Amino acid sequence: MTHNKRSSCCIKINANKRGFYRRRSDGQYIQRFQCKTCLKSFSQATFDPAYYQKKRHLNYKCMLLLTSCVSMRRTAIILNIHPITVARKLVYMAAQSRLKSADYLNDCSFVQSIQFDELQTIEHTKCKPLSIALAISSGSRKILAFRVSQMPATGYLAKISRIKYGFRKDFRLAGLVDLFEELYKKLHPKISISSDKCSFYKPVVRAYFPKAIYTQFKGKKGSVYGQGELKKTTYDPLFYINQTLAMLRSNINRLLRKTWCTTKKVQRLIDHLSLYMWVHNSILTVKK
Repeated sequence: MTHNKRSSCCIKINANKRGFYRRRSDGQYIQRFQCKTCLKSFSQATFDPAYYQKKRHLNYKCMLLLTSCVSMRRTAIILNIHPITVARKLVYMAAQSRLKSADYLNDCSFVQSIQFDELQTIEHTKCKPLSIALAISSGSRKILAFRVSQMPATGYLAKISRIKYGFRKDFRLAGLVDLFEELYKKLHPKISISSDKCSFYKPVVRAYFPKAIYTQFKGKKGSVYGQGELKKTTYDPLFYINQTLAMLRSNINRLLRKTWCTTKKVQRLIDHLSLYMWVHNSILTVKK
């Protein structure tokens, strides 16, 4: 409501009806009101989060396209709108998705066990990698939380990265701590937790869930069809998290290993993940 400069008396709906108007964007008829105290006019749409949007009827289609491996430019072409409009809608829908996810995950009593892992992507170039720490509910595959952290380049790109961009700090541990800080407030202290055998996972888990049943499994060779996340094995104890990470790569264009679409700003990646998190939890998975 902060974007609408209305007095407190208007917010309390101390008003009389004062006709209708037809909204040009979607053709709906909107009720007008007039405040009895200050005599200012407002409508049913005044306090809507989509207030001032002229193409609000495209929000849902835009959300589905952006979470179905369609790039922002191609989304603009399909919906016949400007790419800047798509970029603005991504920011708006991500903010709304965060509010919906916070309300949806306010009660995590259905979560009996969780799995967590990291997915690696890039920021503009492979010399500037990013890590996405993700925690899900086993069985239902609901995404509970995620964090995006900066990390240094490894392998033969490490030297090239230092020459071009300087020393790059590793914030993966700080991101994981921040992730478990959020999970600690939601989950039962004796919950069952599973992950691979990454060296810095166990101290963080024990710090926040000392009574939890924590199991680590050795990582296995990745499958070609699963973009490296799904494993070449008959039984994968971390199937739920690997399946979810594979779905992230498959449904978010900028996360594909071989793609023309890359993340230019880390905040836009966070927005895209927030949008996908809501679609994944509310549409792609069934609550158990």
